[in-house]
Amino acid sequence: MLATFTLRLTRSVSKFLLPDIRALIPAESIQFFSNELDEEWHYTLLCVRNDNNCSLAVSALLIWRQLKRIHKLVFSTPLLHKDVSNSSPAELFTLLKIPGAVLYLS
Repeated sequence: MLATFTLRLTRSVSKFLLPDIRALIPAESIQFFSNELDEEWHYTLLCVRNDNNCSLAVSALLIWRQLKRIHKLVFSTPLLHKDVSNSSPAELFTLLKIPGAVLYLS
């Protein structure tokens, strides 16, 4: 099994970010799941965890954060849960490389 990182998107964030993620990250490196019943976390994306995919994801996140379409980023692992909304690109890249990384975007 390949190591992955997870992005959880609200419906409002997914309208903007999802097309960019689909365009940037190779199709064979990502799985998309939609949950119509979960209003808060509408999309879940599992991405193969490698330097290229992590850097592409961070690039897209930063653009939409600068455009004020992403307001909050929360990082989670089984041992940690913290707000990383003000993290640098390097910090976000490092976080996505952690095994079991989940980034909630709202």
